[in-house]
Amino acid sequence: MPSDYENDPIKAGKIKLHLYNYFFIDYGFGLYQAFDRLNETMRIGSVLLDYDTEELKEDIKEEIGDSFNNSILVIHEFMLYPKFRSKGYGKEILENIEIFFSGKCGYIALQSFPKQHDGPSIKGEEFKDFQFEKLNKNFKESQKRLDLFYENCGFNKIKSKTHSFYIKNVNPLY
Repeated sequence: MPSDYENDPIKAGKIKLHLYNYFFIDYGFGLYQAFDRLNETMRIGSVLLDYDTEELKEDIKEEIGDSFNNSILVIHEFMLYPKFRSKGYGKEILENIEIFFSGKCGYIALQSFPKQHDGPSIKGEEFKDFQFEKLNKNFKESQKRLDLFYENCGFNKIKSKTHSFYIKNVNPLY
């Protein structure tokens, strides 16, 4: 029987997301504390959030605008299998995440870091099919290319001396 390609699920890679919203307050956490719970989010939380107000920093809001919703979706990992790279799938996946979380969050944030430079953490069996060893081994070139990808997807770079962080207002107040 022929397959209807449009409706068949295809595994194109792996993505890891965390939604940080004000429901954390119901559990006794502020937004800053919620980000501080995981190693993966501590760094980006300290760049995004004002420690005293536990809200998005004013300089970031001034640059990207206020949102109807102050919840923040954080993309921790975004990896595509080799046959899906450089064909527009990454951008399409990010656009669909934005559509899916529309109304559920106001901002999408991430740290841009080329996964092939993540050291021993990518040597495990679960990463074998991603073939990171075949990707560009020059960190600066890889970082520049990845940053350009996120900028082309509408993300704004957050000023940081040591890392590349990005944020996008997906529910702007006009």
